Amino acid sequence: MFAGYGLLFVLNGLIIGWQTAYDVNIGITSPAVTALPALAWPLSIAGWLVAPGIAGAVAGYVVSSSIRSRRRRRIDNLFRENADG
Repeated sequence: MFAGYGLLFVLNGLIIGWQTAYDVNIGITSPAVTALPALAWPLSIAGWLVAPGIAGAVAGYVVSSSIRSRRRRRIDNLFRENADG
């Protein structure tokens, strides 16, 4: 998935220009006003789908590692049934 997104970005960068490809990718510029809108539209859609996914994954990792470092007991021990009762 990321390889396809990267290839799409590089292809757009080479054809419509790197600054324009970046602007289309993050939604600053409309793909309709670029030199090749048919190529820019998939980049724009991918930018809307992939970029939030990457940001969410990074945020989830940071929160998980923060919680893990503060936990005093292992999560397995919290859900283990009490042997006495």
